[in-house]
Amino acid sequence: MRWYLSVFNLLTIYLTVTNTIFAAAQQNASSWQAIQYIATGELLKAGGVALIVSPIIAEGLKMVLAEMWMERRVRKADAKAREETRKEAQENLRIHHARWEAWRQRSQDAQVQGIPFDEPPPQLDDQTESPR
Repeated sequence: MRWYLSVFNLLTIYLTVTNTIFAAAQQNASSWQAIQYIATGELLKAGGVALIVSPIIAEGLKMVLAEMWMERRVRKADAKAREETRKEAQENLRIHHARWEAWRQRSQDAQVQGIPFDEPPPQLDDQTESPR
């Protein structure tokens, strides 16, 4: 509730000061009493306007901040998902590389021993075991 009062106070002060300066400049008021009357009247007008406008400003600000907060949460969740996907892809690549290394080693061992090696190379995709 304090932030709402701050918005109300800032808006009231701004409207009062600007309207007082504007009114004093237009009426060429030179005496202090005239300026006090102008300030009091402008303060009442500014307070009325601020009473109407400040809840609108406050609610709009609250909606904007809530939207920014939600976007930040979504970006963090997306970044976390991308990081998990990247780690999973690295692990799959490591496993596939290990399979190829093992196959290459078996092929070289068979070649050194003079044994025919007819084992097919590992597939890139584990789901497609048949050769293309």
